[in-house]
Amino acid sequence: MTKKLHHQAKSKILKSEFIRNVVTLITGTTVANVLPIAAAPILTRIFTPKDFGLFAFYFSMVTILAVFTTARYELAITLPKKKNYAYQIVILSWVISTVVSLLILLFVWLFEKKIAELINNSAITNLLYLIPLSTFLTGIYQSLYYWFNREKDFKRMSFSSIFKNSTILFFQICFGFLSKLSVLGLILGQLIGQILGTLYMGQKFIKSTRHIFKPNRLKQFALAKRYINFPKFLLLAHTMNATTRQLPVILFNTLFNSTIAGFYFVVQRVIGFPVTIISIAIGDVFKQQASKAYAERGECLNEYKNTFKKLLVISLLSFGIFIFIAPDLFAIIFGESWRVAGEYSQILTPMFLLRFISNPLSSMFVIAEKQKIELILQTGLLFAVGSSFLIGYIFENVILAIFLFSTANTLIYSINTLLSWKYAKGL
Repeated sequence: MTKKLHHQAKSKILKSEFIRNVVTLITGTTVANVLPIAAAPILTRIFTPKDFGLFAFYFSMVTILAVFTTARYELAITLPKKKNYAYQIVILSWVISTVVSLLILLFVWLFEKKIAELINNSAITNLLYLIPLSTFLTGIYQSLYYWFNREKDFKRMSFSSIFKNSTILFFQICFGFLSKLSVLGLILGQLIGQILGTLYMGQKFIKSTRHIFKPNRLKQFALAKRYINFPKFLLLAHTMNATTRQLPVILFNTLFNSTIAGFYFVVQRVIGFPVTIISIAIGDVFKQQASKAYAERGECLNEYKNTFKKLLVISLLSFGIFIFIAPDLFAIIFGESWRVAGEYSQILTPMFLLRFISNPLSSMFVIAEKQKIELILQTGLLFAVGSSFLIGYIFENVILAIFLFSTANTLIYSINTLLSWKYAKGL
């Protein structure tokens, strides 16, 4: 009886700890992502759409290249039982980040002019040299983030995200008001925030490990071999995912111009981010309920229908109103020069609506073990997005490109939803 009571008490403590940790992380992530949206009305009155377009190109390249900086070994930091092994993987990730960033620097040095010609803007030539530094900082920060995840230091993880994003925005606003750096102000603000955020995490890591562990190249080599499946299987999948998300910004810059890319970047930031945050929250709840039901009954159709109905009502109410007022809303909040972004967002509204419904329910692909089908859909989406922009470029019509891009995404998200509905019914 005593053992049973002890077990129940321990279970309650663990459950309580889990809830606190989840709330801490969700709060930190939400605040960190809300900050750029809250600061957008200020930044759009300081920087031009062209500035945002060039910054978006820079940010997209960093996001894609960041997948390679650690070869995805940072994902293995939480796995080893021995803390020393986890430490060695952190150092291994840093070494890889250094080597990859230097290779990116060499590539920029060799092809800087061709890259500038590709986006028809020679002004970005010198800015390209900041990309390797930003990818390096991203690799270091990601490794530290997973280390503190392993250490269950969720408060530090949450605070670091908030601190990094708030610092980025503070310096971007300062550079915008106090100088005429244009896009350089946005990029320098990004870099300073990354540096300070990484230093905040790094000093704690070094302080807590320097007297306990020492880098060991032989162990790092052995661990790299032990967890070789991370770069072997995840690099391609994660690169494709990152490329699919960032491709519109790159293609707007290369096939059209930086101003159009800037309009899209702000639309994606102020609409796409909230959609993603809410979708993740709803999706996490649905995944837990659906997984349990699927394991017990072999289907989870009731859970699926309940979630689908809620998503449909929320999306129709919010996007149904937004589609009619978007241009005026953008002009009021971000300034008259951003009215065009509101017009673009009207065309993209069906895409955002279906994404909001589809993303939370897409966990059915994992629950029903249909990951191969999901990969096929991702590949099809990548091809469809590229084709949409190519057709728009051939006809020299950016509105056509945006319409086809929105249509392609809407179609893929619709197929995704229909398939997830089918999988919810069970075998």
